Amino acid sequence: MTKSLCGLIYLCFLFNLSAISIAQIQPWFKLISPVNTTLRQLSFVDSLTGWAAGDSGTIIRTIDGGRNWEVQNSTIQTFILDIFFLNKDLGWALSIKDEFPFNSIILKTTNGGDLWVAENFPDSSKLLRTVFFIDSLNGFVGGSYIGYTTDGGNNWAAAAIDSNMISSFPIYNFSFYNNYFGYACGGRIDVAGVIWQTTNSGLNWIAKSVSSDEVFDLFILDSLNAITLSGDPEGFYPVGRITSTNAGMTWNYDTLSFVGISFAIDFRMYNEGWSASGYKFILTTDRGETWGEFETPDSSIIYDLQFTDPRNGYAVGLNGVILKFNPTLAEVKTESEFLDDFVLFQNYPNPFNPTTNICFYLGKTDMVTLTIYDYLGKEITTLINEESVHGSYELQFNPKLFQLASGIYFYRLKTGKKVQTRKMVYLK
Repeated sequence: MTKSLCGLIYLCFLFNLSAISIAQIQPWFKLISPVNTTLRQLSFVDSLTGWAAGDSGTIIRTIDGGRNWEVQNSTIQTFILDIFFLNKDLGWALSIKDEFPFNSIILKTTNGGDLWVAENFPDSSKLLRTVFFIDSLNGFVGGSYIGYTTDGGNNWAAAAIDSNMISSFPIYNFSFYNNYFGYACGGRIDVAGVIWQTTNSGLNWIAKSVSSDEVFDLFILDSLNAITLSGDPEGFYPVGRITSTNAGMTWNYDTLSFVGISFAIDFRMYNEGWSASGYKFILTTDRGETWGEFETPDSSIIYDLQFTDPRNGYAVGLNGVILKFNPTLAEVKTESEFLDDFVLFQNYPNPFNPTTNICFYLGKTDMVTLTIYDYLGKEITTLINEESVHGSYELQFNPKLFQLASGIYFYRLKTGKKVQTRKMVYLK
C-alpha cells in the first residue's frame, strides 16, 4: 500500500482561475528565519522535520514545523545547490567550489545534519546540480551527466543516456514514481527544456525536448500523468504548461495567459497545485488544467516549496524568507470535512486497461477494508483489510490477475460503520 497526494478535493474554494489575477486570500505566512542569506532548496521528511539550504553554505533545520530553526555547520562556504533527506537522519547536499578547479562537492550526514562530511565528488569533470535517493543505498546525482550509486554514495557510475542533440543538456531535478520509473528534468536557456525518462531504476534514460526553456521541476500525478511548467527567464514569453498522459512517451505543450518562470512545483491536494515562481506563486485548483497568478506575502521572492501533507506546506527564497501554508487562512473546506472520516475517489483511468488506480483519504486512523465486486455483487478480491493511519492512499487494481472479463465492477471502502461504493469499467 502506498501513500500519495491523491487525497482531498475542494468542494468550496474562493479563488477564480478564469481571470489572470486571482482574488487574494493569503494562506501563506512568514516564519521567523535565523538567516538572511538566500535559501534555494527545501527537504522535509514529515510535517515537523525539514531542512532548507542556500547561499554561503547555509543549512538550517526545524523539528517543530518551522516554529524554531537551527543553523547547522555544513563545513563549507559555497552555495548549496541541492539538499535531499531520505529520513530524519540520512541526508545529502551538493555544492561547487568557487575557485579552480571548481570541483563538485557532495555532503552527507547520518545524524540529521548535526555532523556534515563534505568531500570532492570522485569525478572532477562532472558538475552536479541535484541529488536524489530512493533508499539508503540507491541514489542519483544530476548535472552535466546522470550518475548513480548502489552503495550509499561510496561509488558512482554513469547512467546510459540515449544519444541526441539534447540528451547532454544539464539536469536540474529528479522525480520518481516508484523504484523503477521516474523522470529527470532540465535543459538549456533559450534552447530547449528537456525531460528524461527511465523505466529500469535509472540505469538508462531517454531524453525528449518539451519546451524552449529549462524545466526546473516536475510533478508526477500518477503512473500515466505528469505535469510541469516552463517559463522565459527574460519575461518575454508566457509560461508553458507541459503535460504527459502516457507515462512520458509524449509531452504536450500549451501556453498560459501570463509570463513568469517555475522553479518548483508541488500538489497540496488531488486538484490543487502550487508553483514557486520567484515574485509570485502560480496556482491550479483543477489538477493542472488552468493556472493563475497568486501573490507572495510582502512580495517575497520564492524559489522552492514543498507540501508534506494537505495541511502543511513550506516555501523558501531570497533574504532567508521562510513561508508556511495554513489552509484555515484561505477559508476553504475540503470534502473530508463534510464526510468526516474518509473520502473514496473515482478510480483513474476509467474506463481502464490493463490496470487502474484507486485513491482514498482517511481523516483519522481506522480499520479499513477496500473490496472489489462484480456486477452481481460477487466478491473478487480485498485490496486492503487493516488498520491504517490518517492520510492519503493509492492502490492499484489489475483485473488480469483474476482473469476478469470486460464489464462493470464496483469497489467499496468501509471504515468503522461507514461505507462508500463507486463504479468502474474494465475494457479488454
